[in-house]
Amino acid sequence: MWGEIPTRALSNINFLVVPELITITTIEQENIMKPNFLKHIATGALLALMSMSAAAQSYPDRAIRLVVPFSAGGGTDTFGRILAGKLQERLGQSVVVENKPGAGGNIGADIVAKSNADGYTLLLAQDSLAIAPWLYKSLSFDVMKDFAPIGVGVFMPMVLVVANNVPVKSVSELISYAKANPDKLSYGTPGMGTAHHLNFESFLKQTGMKMVHIPYKGASGMVADLASGNVDVAFGALSSVLTLVESGKVRAIAVAAKERAPQMPHVPTIDETVPGYRANVWFGLMAPRGTPADITNRLSEEQKAIVNSPDVKTRLSDIGYEINPTSPEEMQRIMTSEYDKWGALIKEVNIKAE
Repeated sequence: MWGEIPTRALSNINFLVVPELITITTIEQENIMKPNFLKHIATGALLALMSMSAAAQSYPDRAIRLVVPFSAGGGTDTFGRILAGKLQERLGQSVVVENKPGAGGNIGADIVAKSNADGYTLLLAQDSLAIAPWLYKSLSFDVMKDFAPIGVGVFMPMVLVVANNVPVKSVSELISYAKANPDKLSYGTPGMGTAHHLNFESFLKQTGMKMVHIPYKGASGMVADLASGNVDVAFGALSSVLTLVESGKVRAIAVAAKERAPQMPHVPTIDETVPGYRANVWFGLMAPRGTPADITNRLSEEQKAIVNSPDVKTRLSDIGYEINPTSPEEMQRIMTSEYDKWGALIKEVNIKAE
């Protein structure tokens, strides 16, 4: 019965502590089914639920902290700051963005996992969270158990780009050239085990190509070397390569989405050559496990309203985000699916964190 009462909620409630509940001896075990004992349990559970309900109804009554587990300026941070500004307007309380980069996003995630489950500390999560357990065996939190999903806010399709000195202009040409010249081409990623890396490995596996992996410490170095021709091909988030493509510094040969991107309608999808292939990243909100459902559901609805509002939708779409907000339940399904998919690939290809 204790498992039915959120322990974090109990820790925040000041009600009468019954000493004999602390340690149950053999004699006390015989008294467990006595009416008074059960009355204490029921009363404690009721008080916990009443307190949680009252807190949810008054939420929020103070500032909210939004932890972004990556450095300022990237795709995660960009979405986080847009979302925080609009949440602040709608909720009437400050929403403070705190960048906590490091360990592939695990430092920031750990902070949120260990925070109070009251809705005042949130995580700006992304797809890398589902990858982390397979690469970092000593995580101090459980990705699948220690967070309460709020919802995915936006997706960002990846674009297959090549350096201008690579003699291919389409996916079919790339596949033919790579198969005729195994391990001659290099592909860049922002780092070992990143979504870019895993998606590219999946692409190689599906097409039978062989290339040399060049991991970088972030997307900026990868994109710079792609523009200078020091690396041949890469998956880049649409927002990070759009300007380079428009300026002619790199060549986009396909978008890894179901449909062509409106920002580059002349660029075909990979799906047109490799049926069913998709590659994207997503960004959304999570809270510590045990956060009341009233709070997570409200935040989910707020996020949906924000990303679908005309000004935000236009702003996000212009820089490459796909607006497709999900419910908490849908976010959980995405996490579970990606956890299983990437775990299998990491084991098969034997990918290890740097």
